[in-house]
Amino acid sequence: MMRVTEYAKFLFIGYFFFGWVLTWANATNELMGTLTDSEYISKVSDSTSSKKKRKESERVKTSNSANYSKQNVVQNTNLRKDVSESVRREKGNSVSTNSYAINDVFEPSTLSNVVSFNIYDKRLNVHSFSGTQSSMYSLSFTSENNVNTRRDLIGFEYRFKKMDSLKFGYSARARLERDNESRTYYQLGIGANLKGEKRLNMVGLEYFPVRTGPGHVLEIYRTQFTNYNTFELTKRLKQVAAFETNYYSDEHADFIVSARTEFLLFESELFRVSPLMEAAYGLGTINRRDSYPYWMAAKRTYGGGGFALGIGSDSSAFQMLADASIFSEAGQPNFERYTGSLSYRVENFTTLNAGFEVYTIDNFYSNVIQLGMVYNFK
Repeated sequence: MMRVTEYAKFLFIGYFFFGWVLTWANATNELMGTLTDSEYISKVSDSTSSKKKRKESERVKTSNSANYSKQNVVQNTNLRKDVSESVRREKGNSVSTNSYAINDVFEPSTLSNVVSFNIYDKRLNVHSFSGTQSSMYSLSFTSENNVNTRRDLIGFEYRFKKMDSLKFGYSARARLERDNESRTYYQLGIGANLKGEKRLNMVGLEYFPVRTGPGHVLEIYRTQFTNYNTFELTKRLKQVAAFETNYYSDEHADFIVSARTEFLLFESELFRVSPLMEAAYGLGTINRRDSYPYWMAAKRTYGGGGFALGIGSDSSAFQMLADASIFSEAGQPNFERYTGSLSYRVENFTTLNAGFEVYTIDNFYSNVIQLGMVYNFK
């Protein structure tokens, strides 16, 4: 079986290579389109010039006026088309799919599939109505235990997202599910973000069953609070600070606080490279590094570094972010982390999304692979 480190590096390198290919392909297409337009304009210009020689000056003026009028009509039509397409992509009703798997290497703990219909109201808030299907798997736990079994669930979710503004936004969701043993589970969540010129602050509060088979059988619920903050200290230096705390209904809890510094070493229109350093400290009420029925460490202190890559811009069809880091943890083996996310607009109104997060920690069950698609209606 492929080791987790090799698996992570394969994903990271694959994402990077795929990103470069798509980015240069898009750039080439745009360049060819520009050249084609130039050739067309040149032909029109030559044709108009030959006609001028055969016509009287007054008719030439009339012809030129008509040509200018036609060009303005074409330009205005193209402008309206571009604006219409942009509005449709950003504010048009859509259908979307999202699937993710949580694994320890290739041993899954969770597989989730969501299909959503997303509607904008008159205030441009988004209402999402989703059908959900999930499988919560048994864990690689050696001791005999009749609760270490799989659960399959089907449910419905509603999500509300306030119209994005320049400074503040918030969202909320609720989900109801039923498993193959006729048990009912529910999830709740709220989140908010505050934007500034050089900062971003995000908070979230979630309540959901532990995402493993045993977690559902034992009906252990997890209350999770997260806080994520980014600050642009200079044009090249960015600071990230994050905090997460969890309370489980079996009366255990943990927290972890982390800090990350990135320095923009190189930047172009299509490519960015940033070395990074990161450190974290966490405490928990119990040591469950075997992940049964969920993962928790009584104490964690680690630090390390790596680099982050960015491909594409906000307006490009393909965008990718990825990073690779290695860490040293007190009292534990060193580990590596590979993360990445990409977005590829296949057509004007169809976008593919993907992401991954891989740790080389045994029994961590936090290696995530995500795939999704969005199609915007008129």
